[in-house]
Amino acid sequence: MDKNDPLLEKMDEDFFLFLWGVKDSAARLFKPLGLRPEQAFIIEMISRGLNHPKAISEAMQLDPSLLSHHLSRLEDAGLIERALDPDDRRRTRLKLTGKGEKLLERARESWRLYTARVLSLFEPEEIDTLRSFLARLLKAQEELL
Repeated sequence: MDKNDPLLEKMDEDFFLFLWGVKDSAARLFKPLGLRPEQAFIIEMISRGLNHPKAISEAMQLDPSLLSHHLSRLEDAGLIERALDPDDRRRTRLKLTGKGEKLLERARESWRLYTARVLSLFEPEEIDTLRSFLARLLKAQEELL
């Protein structure tokens, strides 16, 4: 698409507003749980097996010092534990605590209810099309960055 195409300008604005809206919705949903969206994402990634800070930092494209700040807050709240990796004592391994697992379930449930409310505005065929478009956008994003 040509950078001067008027459609590009419209899509640029639409993407910006959509992404900002998702971020704002996540902040509102997770605030009552005492989490920022980034922290909810971090505990979700730990639950999915990304248990080293470097892997999380790379996945989130987040500066390691900023990730360290989030990890300290999560640790202080009793949601995660840090320990030396028994396979490589130079690395830190992250683990959710029982409290962290319970809070993650609450965060997932809040997000699931939000998603259900949003998707209730669409027909099943539209949801299938949306999923297809999102898959293509994610793939394009990976290839371009």
